[in-house]
Amino acid sequence: MTTGTRSRFSPVAPRRWVAAGVAAAVVRGAGAMLNARALVAPAPTDPPAQVADGRGADGQVAGGQGADDVRFQDAAGGFSISYPAGWRRVTSADPQVRLLVEGDGSSILVRMADLGMAIGPEDLDAAKKITDGLVRAAGQVEPLSPPRQVTLGGLPGYLYLYTFQDAATGQRGGHAHYFLFRGQTMITIVFQTVPAKRFAALAPMFDRIGETLRAVPQSAPTP
Repeated sequence: MTTGTRSRFSPVAPRRWVAAGVAAAVVRGAGAMLNARALVAPAPTDPPAQVADGRGADGQVAGGQGADDVRFQDAAGGFSISYPAGWRRVTSADPQVRLLVEGDGSSILVRMADLGMAIGPEDLDAAKKITDGLVRAAGQVEPLSPPRQVTLGGLPGYLYLYTFQDAATGQRGGHAHYFLFRGQTMITIVFQTVPAKRFAALAPMFDRIGETLRAVPQSAPTP
């Protein structure tokens, strides 16, 4: 990547923002990661969300998606995103988690939360106080780079790259943690891997998967 390349999503973040941030941070060492495994169980046989291979009627793969990726669409959550076909979907005890997939020592998590107030692009400076607090609450956080303002899938927000201790294994892992805002909803996307030394190698894949995020029309909640 050249340093002058800019994201097609946002004028303030490089297109390969995860890879760029991780590359800059590798020389500074690593921290560790949040342990979410205690909250997960095998995915249901018949999940409510639509899963497809991401190919359109012309047989072409959706923008940003690799040929071997699976397209996940959550009509109730109002988003779609891709993930590697070889990874395993699991469910979480947290009702706010809309998607959790694991594979090869890594995972992708999508969580949605109602903030009770609308956040737009003009409110991002104030919203950063919320996101800073959420990252600090993880404990033993070691930032890999300063938070970056981004726009992903048309949604404004922030990207944090950091490491922290996994109490369950004692290993160090890495997080690329997005906080995106759509009205009163905050969408959190976490790419994680353990050990942290694998983060740099996986950053291009995390970038590619992040670029597949799309906002889709939300279905009305069931009465």
